[in-house]
Amino acid sequence: MLKYLQAENLKCKRTFIKKLIFIAPIVPLLVGFMTGRYFETNSFNQWYTLILPGYISIMAVMTNEKDQKKLHYRAVFGLPISLKKVWISKVLTNGIYMTFSCMVFIVGIFLGSYLRITPVPAFSALAGAALIAVTSLWQIPLCMFLAKKLGMLGTVLINVGVGTVLNVMAVSTSMWWISPYSWTTRIMCPILGILPNGELAIIGDPLRNPGVIPIGIILSIILFVLLMIVTANWFEKEEVN
Repeated sequence: MLKYLQAENLKCKRTFIKKLIFIAPIVPLLVGFMTGRYFETNSFNQWYTLILPGYISIMAVMTNEKDQKKLHYRAVFGLPISLKKVWISKVLTNGIYMTFSCMVFIVGIFLGSYLRITPVPAFSALAGAALIAVTSLWQIPLCMFLAKKLGMLGTVLINVGVGTVLNVMAVSTSMWWISPYSWTTRIMCPILGILPNGELAIIGDPLRNPGVIPIGIILSIILFVLLMIVTANWFEKEEVN
């Protein structure tokens, strides 16, 4: 499996995907910095509600285009290799890149906190960044599937557009756990004290109930594994177009 991962990483050498690892987290940091004293809360809210889903969507499309654009996967399907492992390595490589982006983001948060008055404790910020990565992993196999089927426009519209609508509709209700797009936003309420609308939650707000944290984490991991298995089996049966 390590060789498959190394091969996928090599394909991304000197590509825009590698640059996105740094560009994507810088965007919400700049937006947050311009908003004034609530640098951390605004940066976090922009990151997990909008920028990160868009980043995952674009990364999935670019990953697909490396094999799809010129040879329509002929260079992959014609080799005596495991197509399941090829797909899983693509998913895991994107997951690693996304995790690095979250690390870049939290470094920016800590650096920016010296310049702005911010209400988020360091431990909470670190935990928030880590859990954003964990609870967003499931989007990667989904977006890679969408990228191969629908291309850039369809992937972004569904993962960012439809995802944002589903997040808004469910996140503040008791049925938040039904919508995967609500999981990250909901568990950030008790961790960071940020409400779904980006405002600070007051002490005693029911949305700050920490009981949602393990639920969101478990559901995210289960969905990630299921989507990776289902899409890997689908990819194994794909043929060259």
